[in-house]
Amino acid sequence: MKKLLLIFASLLAIIACKKTEALNTNVYSEVQLTLVDENGVNVLNSKLTLADLDLYYVTSSGEKILQNNPNLDLSKNMEITNDGQDKKLRLFVNLKAANNQYAESILKIKGYDDVTIKVKVQKSGGSLGYSDLFINEENISIDLRSKPLKVQLKK
Repeated sequence: MKKLLLIFASLLAIIACKKTEALNTNVYSEVQLTLVDENGVNVLNSKLTLADLDLYYVTSSGEKILQNNPNLDLSKNMEITNDGQDKKLRLFVNLKAANNQYAESILKIKGYDDVTIKVKVQKSGGSLGYSDLFINEENISIDLRSKPLKVQLKK
C-alpha cells in the first residue's frame, strides 16, 4: 500500500509540474579574418599567436571592455583555426546594441594598428545577428563574408 501511495504521489507531482519551454535564440556573430602584413604574408602562420591578440567590445558610452572570460571555451571570444593551408582568425563580434543600431569591436594586434569591426545588429524573433559589416570603415559586401576576409595590417 505504501508503494502504491508513493507511486501515486510521484505521478501527481509529475503531472502538476508546469513545463516551461526553453527559449531558443539563434546567434550569428562570427567573422573570419586572414591577417596579412605589408608584404601580403599571413602573420597568423608565422608571427602571431592568440596571446598577441585582444578583442574589445565598445559600449554605447564608448567604454572598451576586454573580452577575456576563462569560463568560456573561447575565453577571448576568438580562436585561430587552421584549414591545413593557412591560419585564420575566427572571432565573435559585439552584438550589444538595439535592433538596427551599430555595435563596435576593436581587435588589438601586437605590433600593428587596431582593426575596427562595426556591425548593424539585427534582432528578429529568436534570432540575433548582423547585416552590415564594416572592417576599418570599409563596407564588406555580403557575398564576400562566406570566406575569410583578408585584412591588410598597418604599423
